[in-house]
Amino acid sequence: MTEVSVWAYPWDLHDLGLPDVTATLAWVGAGMISLATSYHAGRFLQPGNPRRRVYFPQDGTVYYKVDASRWVGAEIVPLQADIVATEGDMLAALVAQRSAGGPSVSCWTVCLHNTRLGMLHPDHALRTAHGDPQYYGLCPSSPAARAYVVRMVEEIATRYHPDRIELESPDFMGFSHGFHHEKDGLPVLPEDDFLLGLCFCPHCLARAKAAGVDGAAAQSAVVALLDAAFAREVPEAQFPDFPALGLDAFAGSPALHDYLVWRREPVTSLVAEIKAVVPKGVRLLLIDYEGSWWGGVDPAALAPVVDGFLYCLYITPVDRIAGLMSQARYLLGPQKSLIAGFQLFHPNVKDRADLQARVAAARPCVDGLNFYNLGLVPPKRLDWIRTALAAG
Repeated sequence: MTEVSVWAYPWDLHDLGLPDVTATLAWVGAGMISLATSYHAGRFLQPGNPRRRVYFPQDGTVYYKVDASRWVGAEIVPLQADIVATEGDMLAALVAQRSAGGPSVSCWTVCLHNTRLGMLHPDHALRTAHGDPQYYGLCPSSPAARAYVVRMVEEIATRYHPDRIELESPDFMGFSHGFHHEKDGLPVLPEDDFLLGLCFCPHCLARAKAAGVDGAAAQSAVVALLDAAFAREVPEAQFPDFPALGLDAFAGSPALHDYLVWRREPVTSLVAEIKAVVPKGVRLLLIDYEGSWWGGVDPAALAPVVDGFLYCLYITPVDRIAGLMSQARYLLGPQKSLIAGFQLFHPNVKDRADLQARVAAARPCVDGLNFYNLGLVPPKRLDWIRTALAAG
């Protein structure tokens, strides 16, 4: 049976009310809620929320009751969102509802994308080749950042026992779409964007050195490449085959290429550490997408580690969906979960027929579907899910 879930924010569930949300999900054919349990900042226009039409959530907070005793001695600790104290623990409410026959519960958990924590702990934030902090992302090479993510997921999994946990951003955040009101007058080419997103913090350099990789030489190479890009009057590609060739585009710079291959290790090992603390009965899914290799994600290495992928196909052309899902299924094998994630944003998805075609393209290879997002779209658009599911 296909597992169908809808992503949702706690404030939307508070404002809509659990009975109405449950009824809506049942009507469209979803038997699960993917609740944001750790999230970053933003400005959200919410046509699906009757109370908070425009909402600015607290930056970098968690949406469950934190047990302070679990965090004694930790360098980086979570901040419980104010809404949990003022309006209730929605995760606990969902779990209680599940016990009474309600929808299944999935915890949508943002790991390292956290500007609040990056500014509080700059020594554990990502650093560009020039040494500038990227405050919106903690580094997966940092022992303190790793300990924070592992302990947070363990707390969610062991205290609430959701059906599954969806890991978002356990990797190296890229340069673009990390902060708010970003400025770029070059403009940044894809290769520059990629190089600016590479981390050369002391934790990365030490971890790479321990693995026999010369991170300092790679850093020097990236500094030279970026300085050359910044010096040009107008942009000019230095790697015209990027990103089509992936990491092989940098094969002419051996130190850099070695570093790019190495940076998969902190991501893979972090996810493995997380998996080790998740109890049996709680599935651990990695939120993946085409191009995740930019952040050091190696799906082939991670497939044996996790219980499945939640593969986001938000803007993927419909004619590419089947191939991507087939490739992901091959990596996972037949026993693990492969969930296809779709958004309901217009005009990225033109209409209900477009969503239906996208779902149909994914369905032969997947055993689940996720739809984004309950409060961010007009209520009438949720009916597109029902149509797509009814098509079989």
